[in-house]
Amino acid sequence: MLASPAMKRAVFALVVAACGSPSNMVDASGGGDDGGSDAAIPAVCLEAEQHSDLTWIETNVFSKQCTFSGCHNGAPTDAGKMDLRTGHAFASIVGVDSHMCPGTMRVIAGNSAGSWMMKMLGQVQDTTPPSCAIDPKIGLMPMDNMGELLCVQKRDAIQRWIDMGAQNN
Repeated sequence: MLASPAMKRAVFALVVAACGSPSNMVDASGGGDDGGSDAAIPAVCLEAEQHSDLTWIETNVFSKQCTFSGCHNGAPTDAGKMDLRTGHAFASIVGVDSHMCPGTMRVIAGNSAGSWMMKMLGQVQDTTPPSCAIDPKIGLMPMDNMGELLCVQKRDAIQRWIDMGAQNN
């Protein structure tokens, strides 16, 4: 059964209530900012243009959009199978094999194009062996974001961090 627009708005309202203000989301309207929305780019997305450090990414991306509702929060659940909480992300992602695509690292320091995380965020295409399809039941990350990706500025910040060596900074 497909969700009606009213149902989607209700789900979005619940996500906003659970996660904080709309400024923590991709944009205030709930849509993406890859050119498909007329809403202004949120300040946190613009701020991302100045960052390539894990501390900022953990605080402004992972903790706000990846660690709620049992996802990537260190809980022993099937959701995510990685811990993106502040202070835990580095050990959980850098040089760690992906559960979804065995033989592929979640983050390969200096190689964003080969890092499974960048594929799951929709930033790069899965073209390097081993090539794994993204499970359609899971889709791109983040989940529960009204079908929108992280803003391009946040994805670019993560990509810069990886390409600059994925330091624990």
